[in-house]
Amino acid sequence: MDDKAVLRARNLSKRYLAVQALAEVNLDIQAGEVHALLGSNGAGKSTLVKILTGAITPDTGEVLLNGQRIPPGNPKAALEAGISCIYQESNLVPALSVLDNIMLGRQPTRGPGLLDRTAQRVFVRSLLARNGLLLDLDTPVQALPTGQQKEVEIAKALSLKARVILMDEPTAWLSQVEVETLFRAIRNLTREGVGVLYISHVLDEIFTIADRVTVLRDGKVHLAAPIGQINKGALVQAMLGRQLSAETDQWQHELHPSSAGPVALECRNLSKAGLFENINLSVHRGEIVCITGLVGAKRSELVRTLFGAERADQGEVFIHGQAVILRRPQDAIDRGLGFVPEDRRRDGLFMSLSVNHNLALASLNPLTRLGLVSGRLLNGLGQKQVARLGIVPPRLETPVRNLSGGNQQKVLVGRWLASGANIIILDEPTVGIDVGAKADIYQLLRHLAAEGAAILIVSSDMEEVMTIADRILVMAQGRLVGNFLKGQASQAEILRAAGGELA
Repeated sequence: MDDKAVLRARNLSKRYLAVQALAEVNLDIQAGEVHALLGSNGAGKSTLVKILTGAITPDTGEVLLNGQRIPPGNPKAALEAGISCIYQESNLVPALSVLDNIMLGRQPTRGPGLLDRTAQRVFVRSLLARNGLLLDLDTPVQALPTGQQKEVEIAKALSLKARVILMDEPTAWLSQVEVETLFRAIRNLTREGVGVLYISHVLDEIFTIADRVTVLRDGKVHLAAPIGQINKGALVQAMLGRQLSAETDQWQHELHPSSAGPVALECRNLSKAGLFENINLSVHRGEIVCITGLVGAKRSELVRTLFGAERADQGEVFIHGQAVILRRPQDAIDRGLGFVPEDRRRDGLFMSLSVNHNLALASLNPLTRLGLVSGRLLNGLGQKQVARLGIVPPRLETPVRNLSGGNQQKVLVGRWLASGANIIILDEPTVGIDVGAKADIYQLLRHLAAEGAAILIVSSDMEEVMTIADRILVMAQGRLVGNFLKGQASQAEILRAAGGELA
């Protein structure tokens, strides 16, 4: 047992009916270290975090902070002991200022009903300065970029005297610049002796920021080691029980453009003031085209325009060779386009609705009889897509919020397949998805392309781009600055183009 451990979890087990969510899990987090926690969806990470924060009670085992046992199933006790959690979904109040979010519920007073705003500001300014956080106290949180919102949550945790901070997918929606800023904040935390449990699906991040790593699979610890003693292959093996090299090698050697079909989607001289200018691109049937670039390249704005969610100022869009005017998304949907947005939870899915209803949302007309949706037709559509896409669990009535990120993404793709779409646009399709689920998504997209679908992807993940794309388009500052076939350019050449320099 390590004497430097600030938090110790011992022999934690939790069962839900027939499912063993955790089995005899041991975890130490040392003062001043970043300890990465990895595992595929369903591995037990969320259950472990809920036990550590007191949200649920383990069947067996205990959690100790600085040697003191924390009462199980008691969030208040865990928080007061010094355990805080920064979740993937923000817990901040958007309309309140940075200052008020950090001090919410704990504002100092000068007497009954009188807040001591001066004392608040002095305390928070000192806190931010000690930890290298540069935040304007009076700015409403909703006006901050996502990366700075994460910094506000870190400051809030520190104001609660946190000794251990759990971070659940903290970079899921951040730009690369914001990721680097967050990493600086994390390093400042560890210099102050705070222990960080860092949960992520992005393996490159683990090797950048973590000191040690623990991997869960099927509720059990399958690997626990210093980060310097392992490689990416060992992590994947521990997470999945298998290697992905054979699968990715197969994708990387499939060169589809030579056998691609006719042009399915095309734009000519497409421009929108202040966003993008003179964009010319095409996607063939049977082809996967990836658009990559740095933050601010306006890739998302471009694909939203191609889907009719934004209006271009000039230029033309062609679908299957026919010029079209896209005034709204329905115009694109009617012509066989589907769109999977970057934030699937906010912009794509209805989280409280079932898998079945989410799958059917773009296909209600053919399911309607005498003004009512036919339950028989609805279930038939759902069963077909669940089987086709391998959605897990395969229960149509399951609320989509209960699915893993990878299966939520499959539901969105299935919605468009059910509608008959044969041109699919996906914006950052694997953000927040583990490596096993990524492999499933890649395989699905390859199968769709092989069936003749045209696939257009926006991705900031260079490894993903090099793996899945038949053709790579590079955008910089609203312009297309590179167009490469698979194998024509290295990552370095693509990154140079993304910086505005033609490769």
